Amino acid sequence: QAGLWEFAGGKVEPDESQRQALVRELNEELGIEATVGDYVASHQREVSGRIIHLHAWHVPDFHGTLQAHEHQALVWCSPEEALRYPLAPADIPLLEAFMASRAARPAD
Repeated sequence: QAGLWEFAGGKVEPDESQRQALVRELNEELGIEATVGDYVASHQREVSGRIIHLHAWHVPDFHGTLQAHEHQALVWCSPEEALRYPLAPADIPLLEAFMASRAARPAD
């Protein structure tokens, strides 16, 4: 959405799992090879008269250098810092779910 910050990602192709789609999308959009961790949450929202389904996964590690292939700008920050940006409304519940899951995990 114009003027708002969004998480990288995209559509799952018919022959892909969510994990495979995330790896492909992050490579296409950011030029990285992501390691996909645990499932975080799902959320659905109406956007321009369509229901979109979003699924969030933790990416604990990646290889490569972040590059803005499909975005105007990139920022790498903590979840708490991300809340200071004007985020796309559909991404906020996913960020909050990730923050709650982190808070519930025992310390490593």
